[in-house]
Amino acid sequence: MAKAVLNVNEALARAFASAQSGKVRFVKVVIVDEDLTLAGVGDASSDVRGDCDALRSTHLTAEDAAFVLFCLDVHVPALRWVLLAFVPESASVRDKMLYSSSRESLKKQLGMNYFVGEFHATELSDVTLEGFQHAKQRQTVDAPLSETERLLKETALLERDTNIRSTAMGVIPFGISQNVRDKLTLLKDGKFDWIAMKLNTEDESVEVVKSVESVDLIDVQSVIDQKNPSFVAYRPPPTASASSPSLLFLYVCPEDAPVRLKMVYSTAKATILATTTELGLTFDKTIEINNPLTATEDIRAELAPVKVEEDVKAREFARPVAPGRGRGRGPRRPTPPSS
Repeated sequence: MAKAVLNVNEALARAFASAQSGKVRFVKVVIVDEDLTLAGVGDASSDVRGDCDALRSTHLTAEDAAFVLFCLDVHVPALRWVLLAFVPESASVRDKMLYSSSRESLKKQLGMNYFVGEFHATELSDVTLEGFQHAKQRQTVDAPLSETERLLKETALLERDTNIRSTAMGVIPFGISQNVRDKLTLLKDGKFDWIAMKLNTEDESVEVVKSVESVDLIDVQSVIDQKNPSFVAYRPPPTASASSPSLLFLYVCPEDAPVRLKMVYSTAKATILATTTELGLTFDKTIEINNPLTATEDIRAELAPVKVEEDVKAREFARPVAPGRGRGRGPRRPTPPSS
């Protein structure tokens, strides 16, 4: 089954960042209009089993599908989460497909290094503390590690240094300079269409490194930083198929960037999004770009409308061609004379 690429909305991104404070036991996520949306948060108490029981009794229903991000231990510097995909048998076929195929997209956008296990449940009785614990233990003992898994584990370990420095809101304390705020406001007012930002790790601030009035989609690969991670607020020129221009948030993270830098940018993304929300900026899509050389194609794929299903339905229900009006078959061969 193809993996669905659904967008994590800003409310969910902010809530998950805040959950790193250690005061939250679980975060509930639902799919609404093909967006991964915040649906609830459960506070952490000293009784993890009681918190799990509260999740099952007050936040989940036997009929509705949902994701749950559950933290087994909120008393460690670097919190880790288990992903539950709760999809009842009574859920629609569409929901079953979406929830089944969008788990990786959810983890990737929030940060793969945060997750230490996942499991699937169809009945409320399956949502137990033992289920979450078993999912974590199963991933811990899985071996051998692939290269990707090894890098993710290394990222998780490196992230501890950053989480210790996190604020009570769980967001890395990078300051947003006034220049960044001014440029984002100008982008909101239509004065710029491209604002590229980077993290200055020396003074722990976010800085604008490039602002451009207009950037055609085909030129993105030449404007984007090819080697280093960056954040970009981008408004592509409107197309004939779009009624209005889209506003995109690009998280550019080249595959060969240092692991520590990847980790810092992945976690600091919530800080940028929180600031843009304060300024009244709403992004239509958040796109992660791992290969700057294919940035144009990646953006175009996100913006292109999905028409496959509609085209199939159109063909299925198309009116039959009337007799004599079929596709031309070329000139008719002459009939040989009878002997």
